[in-house]
Amino acid sequence: MKRFLIKNSVRPGDLPRHALAVGRPRTSQRGLTMLELLTAMVVLGILTAIAIPSFEQITTTNRLAADTNELVASFQHARSTAITRGENVTVCAADAALAACSGGANWAAGWVVLDATANVLQVHEPLPVNSANEIGAANGIGAVVFNRNGFSTNARTIKLCGPKNVAKRARGVVISPDGRVRLASDTNGNGVVEDRTGADVGCP
Repeated sequence: MKRFLIKNSVRPGDLPRHALAVGRPRTSQRGLTMLELLTAMVVLGILTAIAIPSFEQITTTNRLAADTNELVASFQHARSTAITRGENVTVCAADAALAACSGGANWAAGWVVLDATANVLQVHEPLPVNSANEIGAANGIGAVVFNRNGFSTNARTIKLCGPKNVAKRARGVVISPDGRVRLASDTNGNGVVEDRTGADVGCP
């Protein structure tokens, strides 16, 4: 007996529409609603408001640290030179030409290291404009002198304050009578560094 295979030929056009749709993924595209867009903008604004002050604080802290280290390096260089040469060496707030002592106490305008005959040994450029209050006249001293033995004739603490004069962000350079130079530290744990007498370094 012969078997006959009946092959049905079905064309797509012969099928109902719902049958053709079987197995095809359905995609849906829609844009953001106005409410969703406004919500995203508000969240972005909040994050920006939080991030900018944090970035400014980090920048200020890093700048203060760098300026403090450079001031310490100048004092140490002056003391070493005074001992090596056997003569007085001065570190002072500079004049506009960065060639001599200004006679004032605005260290933010730059400072110079001078030998016994007022020759310039080292120059530090003025601090950036937004750092102008860092080392101001509030320190009350415009020059520090090291003698031939490395001792300082006017030992004290020079403070560095940020633009907003926040005491807990202040830094200090302590110069002892024997001429040793160190960074001011917070020994009582209140978050504010202290001068050589143990008093908190205030700003300004």
